[in-house]
Amino acid sequence: MKKYIVALLTMLTVSNAYSIGHVSKAKVTQIRVDGNGRVMVYFNKPIEGTPATCVHNAYKNALGVDAGTEGGKAVLTKASGSLVTAYGLGVCGIYGGNTIETWNYGHIL
Repeated sequence: MKKYIVALLTMLTVSNAYSIGHVSKAKVTQIRVDGNGRVMVYFNKPIEGTPATCVHNAYKNALGVDAGTEGGKAVLTKASGSLVTAYGLGVCGIYGGNTIETWNYGHIL
C-alpha cells in the first residue's frame, strides 16, 4: 500500500511541475500597465508547455505581473525589449478570472 501511495504522490508532484506555461528565448514586444498596477508582458511567441486553463485566447503570448511587488517592478524596468525566459505560476491570479497566467519567475538572457 505504501508503494502505491508513494507512486501516486510522485506522479502528482511531477505532473504539477509541468502544468505551467513557459516561454523560452522570447522577446518582450509590449508591456501593458494598468492604473491599478497590474501588468501584462507580451512576447513575440506564444506561451508553451501547459499554460493555465484559465488563460483567455487573446493572451496566449503574455504573462501577468503585479507591479506593486519588488519582482513586478524588476520585470517592468528590465524586461522591455529584452530576450527572456519566463515561467508561469499555473493560475490566473493577477487579473483573476479567465484572463492571463501569472508570471512566476524568469530571467533576462
